[in-house]
Amino acid sequence: MKNKNLLTVITNIYKGIIVILTFLMFVIVGANVFMRYVLNNSLGWADELSRFIFIWVSFLGAVLAYHSNEHIGLDIVVKLIPSKKIQLIFRLIGDLGVLLVIIFLTYYGWVVASSATNLSPALYIPMKFVYMIIPVSAFLMGLINIKKIIHTLKLLKNYSFGQVQREV
Repeated sequence: MKNKNLLTVITNIYKGIIVILTFLMFVIVGANVFMRYVLNNSLGWADELSRFIFIWVSFLGAVLAYHSNEHIGLDIVVKLIPSKKIQLIFRLIGDLGVLLVIIFLTYYGWVVASSATNLSPALYIPMKFVYMIIPVSAFLMGLINIKKIIHTLKLLKNYSFGQVQREV
């Protein structure tokens, strides 16, 4: 129960951050359109900042989608398998493969972000702050993935003893 409450709090914080960033991006783009077409003087930094916000919103949204199982998945073949236990084994294999990709993204995302020395052209923001969303979101997806692997292992253990109450 405590874990579910903590996950709910973290998820709600992420949703709040995404809403705030999306609203901020909307305001920046709207102000830039107004400045450009009404006052004939655009904000030079608006496109760059809105692009950076969009990148962060996309990666944070990917974490939320992965947490709530709304990410794109190709499970049609697995669902055709009549045995629920074999389906769980395939799910476990898939989750382990995803974990390998996430580890790769986390490590090399960190390498790229931490070694970035360039500045953005308009705002002079260090690009490492923009790139840092890659290892951060990959790490969070890794935690979610490990939780999914543990859940699948528990279901498989229960299946071995014939105690599964509810299908996944």
